[in-house]
Amino acid sequence: MNPGNILQIIIIATGIFIEIVTINSLAHRKMTESFCLAWGLIALILIVAGILLRPTEWSSFISPMGLALVIMVGFCAVYVAYFMSTKVSELSRKNQELAIQISLLSQENQQLAGQLERLAEIVEEGRKGETVEKDPDRD
Repeated sequence: MNPGNILQIIIIATGIFIEIVTINSLAHRKMTESFCLAWGLIALILIVAGILLRPTEWSSFISPMGLALVIMVGFCAVYVAYFMSTKVSELSRKNQELAIQISLLSQENQQLAGQLERLAEIVEEGRKGETVEKDPDRD
């Protein structure tokens, strides 16, 4: 088996692995839908590229150890990008939850302010009523 076929198999396997991990991340809500869609597209491109491209002359340009190094660097780059995607998705979800909580707290604050104003009006009316009642008693 020549290095071109090995590279093809690695590209196809990587695409399938990324697709599985992406679907799993979507199911467990680790990533947002937009990131999962992008990763799904990347996985599909890798699978199609692995099937259609025939890297037959790679062995004349790069040694087997060089190819292994390039593959490891590629895997590291994909892992870092995936890790960053999950962290950005997590922060995005937390930001959305905080915005919802702030909105609910603001609404509750407005309701409490309205109730406080009504209570202040009732207390003020009660004080005016006491003053009016006490004035005739003094005479």
